[in-house]
Amino acid sequence: MKRLIAALFVIRAFGQDFKIAPDELNKLREAAKPLSAKAAALAGHKLAADVAIFDKAIQMLLKHPDEFYQPQFVKHAHNAIAEGLRRAAELEQGKSSWTKQTGRVARAYTSRIDDSPQPFKVNIPASYDGSKPVRLDVVLHGRNGRLTEAAFVVIDPKAKPYEQDWIEVEVFGRGNNAYRWAGETDVFEALEAVLAQYNIDRERIVLRGFSMGGAGTWHIGLHYPTKWAGMEAGAGFTDTIRYANRPDPTPWERSAMRIYDAVDYAPNIVNVPAAGYGGELDKQLQASLNIQEALEAEQIRANAIFLVGPKTEHKWHPDSKKESEAFLTKNLPRRMPERFRFVTFTPRFGTVWNWRIAALENTYGRAELAGTSDNVTTKNIAELELDAPRAVKIDGQSLNGQAFARQMNRWEVRPAKPAMRKRAGLQGPIDDAFMDRFLCVADSPSATLDTFAANFEKYFRGSVRRTTSKALSKKDVAGSHLILFGTPASNKTIEKVVKQLPVRWTASEIAIKGQTFDAKTHTLALIQPNPLNPSKYVVLNSGHTFTSEDLKGTNALLYPRWGDWAVIETATGRVKAAGFFDEYWK
Repeated sequence: MKRLIAALFVIRAFGQDFKIAPDELNKLREAAKPLSAKAAALAGHKLAADVAIFDKAIQMLLKHPDEFYQPQFVKHAHNAIAEGLRRAAELEQGKSSWTKQTGRVARAYTSRIDDSPQPFKVNIPASYDGSKPVRLDVVLHGRNGRLTEAAFVVIDPKAKPYEQDWIEVEVFGRGNNAYRWAGETDVFEALEAVLAQYNIDRERIVLRGFSMGGAGTWHIGLHYPTKWAGMEAGAGFTDTIRYANRPDPTPWERSAMRIYDAVDYAPNIVNVPAAGYGGELDKQLQASLNIQEALEAEQIRANAIFLVGPKTEHKWHPDSKKESEAFLTKNLPRRMPERFRFVTFTPRFGTVWNWRIAALENTYGRAELAGTSDNVTTKNIAELELDAPRAVKIDGQSLNGQAFARQMNRWEVRPAKPAMRKRAGLQGPIDDAFMDRFLCVADSPSATLDTFAANFEKYFRGSVRRTTSKALSKKDVAGSHLILFGTPASNKTIEKVVKQLPVRWTASEIAIKGQTFDAKTHTLALIQPNPLNPSKYVVLNSGHTFTSEDLKGTNALLYPRWGDWAVIETATGRVKAAGFFDEYWK
């Protein structure tokens, strides 16, 4: 009985027992029609997303009425319609008052991933007039099971006035995904939008977040350490196996966990002043402890403080918050250390100061780059790039150029047309394809595609673009990763590319990595450079490799399940074999 009462309390606490009345839903549907029409008419305007986001907010609620979690969400919806119409009217008159507004302002951009409008909020101090560059704090929110676009973009008029003398941007992150995959891309697209709209001092950009936002800060701060003048991570998580209770991952899952486990990237903290925090009574204090333990194990000294809020649960202790802010302010602006050190396990994350690790000798093995702007040592690195041509030393060798490759234990200037291999932005695994622009191609109905599209809309707040082989254009091939669904017999594009992939797929069998499977009872999922455009991916029969149950659970579950390829038993959905291609995609 006690458990039942507790469960009912949780449901009511989150407002999940509220159900919007059909007539109220119909009123909203009718009220939204003028906004949809105006948003469509304004498409192409440079500020179109600032209107379209309000239309999207309503359309998502109309499509998912279960997201009216509380009665106040109905009010949010009406307010969103009103604000969208107000902005549309201003744009029609050549005005845009919200772009000059101070306080909290909802803004948006159009994502390159799927052409969807994505929101962010800026907090503009009253002192800001655009005449001089100001500091920017990028703020990552915590997990919120009731987060919707409408709830995010509607600004409470009773909110306290903004008091700080810098700008903040609150990132939506495409919902609750711990800023992974499209959620990670959102952080940088929102940042680009703010840099384009406001006068920001690029040497004073600080990253901060708490809870899920703390996990996101550890992840993005340590994977991209030289983008920030400082980082502040409160609570959150920094590993998968312990936090998500996954003690027995498959070999390919364990390798893929190294993509996002921030603790593996702890040495990168030497490149960015960092404040880690957790309450003394908060289990998520472990996130900060993990980083400290990793630094101690390697005897790394960093410009970092690790704070513990006394007798505090899952929130900031005010004294700790003051100490953290004083530390971050003291360390502005961004500056390169005399000597840097950088660790990565994938070329997806390889930029440190003026260097870029473009390819590894062994992906998911630990790679290291250390030194100065013109003299470095390497470990497990196959290719390096500079931001501009110059004379440098790599592992003691003197070279002059911009891109370099390691051949037979010696470094050389890389050829203009380098060999096909796993390299930055083209290294896999399957899930990597959904961090940038992608297009799904199906010539017949596909339940797998339908499931992926529904999950991507619901949990990544986006729109899956679809076409057929017949309608596929040269522009599509040039500009998008292609996600193909079906078999060589049912999808003309699969039929065209599969002969150039390191697999054999006939009507009777699927052969891959020395294993053979019955094609009548199995299907193949994989990622490869696209034979039609090797600068982009081609993916067969897969969206994200984690499921809707993982998306509903802790955000730490959003790690790849299959690696670069998998053979799936059609009737049961069981994975019969999976793994990675080698460094040359073989």
